[in-house]
Amino acid sequence: MITIEQVEKLKKYTGVSYATAKEALEQTDGDILEAVILLEKQQKIQPQSEKIVETKFEEKAKSFDGSGKKSKDSEVNETFREIGRFLKDLLHKGNTNRFDVIKDKKVVMMIPMTLFVLLILFAFWFMLPLLVIGLFFGYGYRFSGTDLEKTKVNEAVDKVTDVTLKAGEIVAKAASDLSKEIQKKDDTQHGENSNH
Repeated sequence: MITIEQVEKLKKYTGVSYATAKEALEQTDGDILEAVILLEKQQKIQPQSEKIVETKFEEKAKSFDGSGKKSKDSEVNETFREIGRFLKDLLHKGNTNRFDVIKDKKVVMMIPMTLFVLLILFAFWFMLPLLVIGLFFGYGYRFSGTDLEKTKVNEAVDKVTDVTLKAGEIVAKAASDLSKEIQKKDDTQHGENSNH
């Protein structure tokens, strides 16, 4: 069954009439890509690669003034578009990559990188001590996601985690040894006091 949405999409994409779009979709059982290829073969539309090139050329031609130089408005618009694309890509990467908090090789918390960066920027003096204290309590950290999964950042974070855990073990052992020494001295002093 061919839907109106499919016909409208093909019509918008190819620029053919409603009837032509519907006919092509009926012949391809509703497959839009196959309908585009069919219309190209029937020469009812030009191949998409040529159409894309023509469209890009027309856009570039519009951005120049009569003297062959780019107009100021088109330069400003192009700059804003580039900034917009950059910010959109950055936000997308920030939301698809994560900062993971790990305890006993299990992920206990996943924070999107966008939120993590904002926390570091605006709550740095709270976050840094929290992260360090977490290391001493056996928590580890890892960056994950399509862009950060296999980076050297994770190797560095793992090394810092290992060093901190070892330092924590050394401090805990030293505290335990000190506690035992103090206990021995107390026991020795109590033994001497009871003999007198």
